[in-house]
Amino acid sequence: MWHIAGLLVLLSGPGSYELPGIELPKQHQIDHYEHRGSISLNVSGEDGGKTLNRTVYGFLPYWGNDTWLRYDLISILACFCVDMGSSGAITNWNGFPSIFSEAIVGVNAAGGTAVVTVVNFSSYGIHSILTTNRAAAINTIVDLINNYPVEGISIDFENVSSSDKDNLTSFMYDLRAELDTCAPGSHLSICTPPVDWGGAFDYSELAEICDALFMMCYPFHGSWSSIAGPCCPLTGWGATSESSSNMIWCMGDYAKYAPFHHDRIVVGLPYYGHQWETEGSSPHSTVIGSCATLFYTTLVNRAETYGRLWDNESFTPWYAFFSGVWNQGWYDDEESLSLKYDMIREADLQGAGIWALGYDGSRTELWDCLEESFCGEIWTDNLTDNLESRFTVHGPEQYWCNVTEGGQFYSYFYTYSISSGPDMNWAEWTFELPDSNLSYMLETWLPEGGTAEASYRILHDGVEDTLTIQQSSYANEWVPLGGPWNASEDLSVIIGDYTGNAGEKIVIDAIRFSSDIGIADDAGNSESNLLSLLTGNPSSMFALNLPPSDTEEGTVQIYDISGRLIFSRVASAGSSARICYWPTDGSIPSGVYTAVYLSGQSVSSVRLVLIR
Repeated sequence: MWHIAGLLVLLSGPGSYELPGIELPKQHQIDHYEHRGSISLNVSGEDGGKTLNRTVYGFLPYWGNDTWLRYDLISILACFCVDMGSSGAITNWNGFPSIFSEAIVGVNAAGGTAVVTVVNFSSYGIHSILTTNRAAAINTIVDLINNYPVEGISIDFENVSSSDKDNLTSFMYDLRAELDTCAPGSHLSICTPPVDWGGAFDYSELAEICDALFMMCYPFHGSWSSIAGPCCPLTGWGATSESSSNMIWCMGDYAKYAPFHHDRIVVGLPYYGHQWETEGSSPHSTVIGSCATLFYTTLVNRAETYGRLWDNESFTPWYAFFSGVWNQGWYDDEESLSLKYDMIREADLQGAGIWALGYDGSRTELWDCLEESFCGEIWTDNLTDNLESRFTVHGPEQYWCNVTEGGQFYSYFYTYSISSGPDMNWAEWTFELPDSNLSYMLETWLPEGGTAEASYRILHDGVEDTLTIQQSSYANEWVPLGGPWNASEDLSVIIGDYTGNAGEKIVIDAIRFSSDIGIADDAGNSESNLLSLLTGNPSSMFALNLPPSDTEEGTVQIYDISGRLIFSRVASAGSSARICYWPTDGSIPSGVYTAVYLSGQSVSSVRLVLIR
């Protein structure tokens, strides 16, 4: 494995509250340097006839050997790669375009788009491309589209200096303008870091310019790590719940720095992992020997041999075995990826990315996972979470803190109050309501730790009402925001940091809505009339506490993330059996589910995160 000690640089910048941070290594660069000169790609595949409802963006490397693709499950095929030198000219073609021709034809025939990836991994070289040789580089890129069988460009400039932040933005702006003139309709995307410690990427401006920002969300463990662990933990694995150590934190960071551009964010996920020699057999074990970077096919085969384990902190699989010393392998499979795909859909992001196509060999389970997650109807729910596109933060980003524990979907934000107005930081929730002609009750989820007396400004029916809540009175619970609120002229909620008292902690997470149809005047404020949980969440088994009813029977239903009904049970009127246990067997996979209780015209729901 190519040595990367030189990549570890202490930098500071946006996106962290643990300064200084470590610039995370670049897997694209590592793999490219490891395989440079090994042009071995051979592609076959098929079109399964499915239609994607979100983007699936896959990098296809020139070293891929025998690679099988589901062409219909690829929106963007990024041929990886051609090297651009500091002069703006292509210095190494790496078999492009000939070795990619079969894949390009297959993806195009299935309705997808093929692009070529232009790479440079040298800070000096990138600076030259962005400044002195900008015009030459842009002309070279436009010629790639006009002269070769691709419909766009993926820019992969890594190790960009913080001093080149504005140069990178203006370069991409000029490139977009030239493409619009000389190759209209061309796709343009750029690879961006999971954590921008160097402050070199203006997420918001780049999202305005590009069709996609490909977040390379997989460098959290590797050959540089002192402990063995997952490439992409969904949650956890940091020193604190505010550590920039997992995918959820990175999603929150992008939500802060590009709050209006969820539809441009693609979360790149790993089809590879690592195996280390370790001090022990438990998670967080110290590395004492070698580390091997392995493709998914090798890792899943070893997990089948040594026994697949599951880490409930990161929601990823792993294995361990003893061969004179302990060995641990960490990777992602269809179960862990489906949980990550659920969060991509929950947050309304553009889609998911793959590094790299072919790393799964001829196995089909990861393709099946993509099909199950991103084909069929778009699923919606009755709440707006802090990671969603219908939630936006405003004001200086550095005053928004990102926590990945205790929120409705693993995450919430907080900021501190100020003593004099107007608001410096504020947040807004809007909603995807099923019927704007109805009125709705509102509730907010308050994580533990809030200390402010916060004002919620509810905009409805062309007017604004204010509801004040002392957040210190609540911890990890739904709190009513009253109603019914007329939604005929939109419905939204705003919370600001001007409270009149400085330094109080304001916690901000999800708001959910429910129709007021069939609800008595005081029912919306009574927890006893709502479906609730008697067990933890996430969990491998849930005990659902059904609302009492002496006169009407009710039905508890469980839906998966795509909106499919997978479980239903009737609770008779007056029945003393008001607890429903789910799941009833081990066939239900890990994932995000919704439990709904219906009785008459009353409806309540609970989000469930099932882990195995």
